[in-house]
Amino acid sequence: MRGTIQQVRPGVWRLRVVVGYRPDGQPRQASRTVHGTRRTAESELARFVVEADGGHALVGSTSVGDYLQQWMGHVRAHRQPDTARNYAVKCRRIAESLGRVRLDKLRAHHVDEAYRQWLADGMAPVTVRAHHAVLSAALSQAVKWGLLDRSIAPLVTLPTAQARRMTVPDSATVRQLVQASDEPDPVLSAAIMLAALTGCRRGELLGIRWSDVDRDEMVLRVERAVKREEVGRRLRVGPTKTHQDRRVSLDPVAIAVLDTHRQRAQRWADDAGVALADDGYVLTEDPTGATPMAPDTLTHRFSRLVAKLGLDPIRFHDLRHSVATNLLAAGYDLAIVAGRLGHRDPTITLRVYAHALADRDRQAAHALGALMGPPAGLAAGPGE
Repeated sequence: MRGTIQQVRPGVWRLRVVVGYRPDGQPRQASRTVHGTRRTAESELARFVVEADGGHALVGSTSVGDYLQQWMGHVRAHRQPDTARNYAVKCRRIAESLGRVRLDKLRAHHVDEAYRQWLADGMAPVTVRAHHAVLSAALSQAVKWGLLDRSIAPLVTLPTAQARRMTVPDSATVRQLVQASDEPDPVLSAAIMLAALTGCRRGELLGIRWSDVDRDEMVLRVERAVKREEVGRRLRVGPTKTHQDRRVSLDPVAIAVLDTHRQRAQRWADDAGVALADDGYVLTEDPTGATPMAPDTLTHRFSRLVAKLGLDPIRFHDLRHSVATNLLAAGYDLAIVAGRLGHRDPTITLRVYAHALADRDRQAAHALGALMGPPAGLAAGPGE
């Protein structure tokens, strides 16, 4: 059995081997990507061919459950830990219902029946659709790998689901949260204020170091994010969600928040008898600043604060929604808002925050009316 090597880019190679044949005689191929020299790729290809000869490579006759396990290995290599963890949870649920079906025998009616049962068991339509998105991605990859001729995902009947109503805390609520947490939990207080001023994601905030703050230029460099690994549950500091660094402008209020928190951090270090690192993490309880706070720790503290104050349910992520909504409603350019949020494509910002443009649209209608004026026949008024 022969295989092929294709260089995708310098140091990255795609390997393909034939693992079987379709009914029409066309070969089925499995593929994998390796990094290193060509000699490394050739060595991996030889191993891949042996696996395929021994029946260990993925083939179309594998079960859906086995395939999803293999696919999750691919996901973990190419997705952020939070995304991979979310996918893994959904794959387990899918495998419970469809895992024993052969991958190449999976049909839309199998999936329809599974979804019908999920709905009968009380699963929300929006949750069913979220699971389907994962299954669709897995089946699309199976097509790319040559394990399937086509994906049956588009043929599945999906339940109608209303979009979740976005929670957007107003400025008064944010100030209440900041003030209520300032004395008992100053790290949480600073995190809330910075989230409401910068629009950064939770992991991005926790990844900020003191060296990322440029007070002279009044700019914050967002270059990393703190995440929890799916396997082992260890903290990992890696790239941002979009793998793109960005610069977020700061105003005097944000600078004051950072200065105040820096003074607190220095006092904590002095009290502990340690040195505060110049490049230490801003939001941490480690007096040296060497270790960041865990994302779930920040989330749990925020949730407890919201419950203690008796507020309607608010997630820490909703502070980001507040930033986007307020800026768009105030008339700031879509590209500016998208850049502040770290969206690679402004159309994502438009799709998620379209509700914030409703008031702008009404203002636009009045502006056009004032510009054009009433028709001559209406200007005189009735009966004249």
